[in-house]
Amino acid sequence: SYFHAKIAIIIMFFLVTGGTGFIGKRVVAQLLSRNIQVVATDINIDQEKNEFESYLNSKNVSLKNLELRELDISSKDNLKQIFDNYKFTNIIACGYQMSNLIDKNPIKGSMVNIVGMTNLFQSVLDYKINRMVFPSSQSIYGTSSSIFNNQAVNEDDYCGLQHQLFTYAVMKLLNEFMAQKYISLHKISIACTRPSVVFGYGRKRSSLMWAEEFATNPALGKPVHLPFPESNKDNYIYVEDCAEQFIELSLKEKLNHFVYNTGSETVSGTELKKIIHELIPDAEITFDENGKPTPFIDDQNDERIRKELSFVPKSLKEGIRAHINEARIANDLNPI
Repeated sequence: SYFHAKIAIIIMFFLVTGGTGFIGKRVVAQLLSRNIQVVATDINIDQEKNEFESYLNSKNVSLKNLELRELDISSKDNLKQIFDNYKFTNIIACGYQMSNLIDKNPIKGSMVNIVGMTNLFQSVLDYKINRMVFPSSQSIYGTSSSIFNNQAVNEDDYCGLQHQLFTYAVMKLLNEFMAQKYISLHKISIACTRPSVVFGYGRKRSSLMWAEEFATNPALGKPVHLPFPESNKDNYIYVEDCAEQFIELSLKEKLNHFVYNTGSETVSGTELKKIIHELIPDAEITFDENGKPTPFIDDQNDERIRKELSFVPKSLKEGIRAHINEARIANDLNPI
C-alpha cells in the first residue's frame, strides 16, 4: 500500500566502514543523533572499541541503534557475510589506509584502497543500496596551486600523474574513476567529496598530525611548531562539518553531481596564528621558515556543495574553537 511504501522509505540503515576512525566516528555519532540505525565496522575493533564507545558517550548519543562489527573490505567473504545479515540502505565508506601505512605496506594498501573500495562499489550494485558516499581527497589535485595558476580549484580541474607525489592520491583518483564506471554502466548512486585539510581533536594515524596539533597543543597550554613557512596557505574544514557533508549527501533524494569539494576557508599561517591568538592569547606558535609549503592546493572553490546542500560549514574560527574545547574537555579542562 501507499502507506507502507512511505514507511519503507523512511527506515534507513547505514553501513559505515572505518567507523572507529577520525572522521568515521563523527559520522556514526551524527547518524545516531538522527535516530538512524548504524552498523559501524573497522578492521580491528578490539583495539578501538573502548575508545570508540567512550567517544560516543561523550557525545551523549544513544547506542541502541548501533552495532560494531569487524570487517575487512578487501575480503569478499567478509563483505558477503555482513551484507547477507543486514539490509542496508546506505553506505558511508571511511575505511582506508593512509599514506604512511601505504608506504610501509603497499600490498595491504592496494588490497584495502583499491580492491576493497571496488568491492564496495560492487556491493552497491549487488545489494541495491540507495547510495554510497565516500571521501576522496583534495590531494588528487596534485601538490601545488601553481598547476592551476594559483586560482581556487574547482571539481572539473584535473591534475595528471606527473604532478602527483602520494600513492594515496593516485589511489583516490582510481577510486573516483572506478566509481564513475559503475555509475555509467549500472546507473547506481555513488558520490564523493574531496576533503581539504580536515582538522579536529583525536587524529591518530596520519601524515598530517600538525592538523591536530595546531589547535590541540595551545588548548592544553603546550607550544606548537608547524612544519611549514608562515606564508603557507591551506584550505581547512572542521571534522564534524566534513562528516555532516557525507550525511547530507547520503540523505538528499537526488544529487546533481558525482564529486564535491568540501571547501570552507583558506588562510595563511599568519591568519591561522591570529585566529588561535584571538581564542588563546598566550598560545606559542612557531613556523619552520626553511620548511617546504604543504604539498596541497591552497584554495578550493566550494560553490557546488553549497548549492547542493542547505548545510553551511562553521567559520574557521568557530571550528577551531570547537576543536580546542573538545581537546580541553577530554583533558579535564574547562572549555573556553
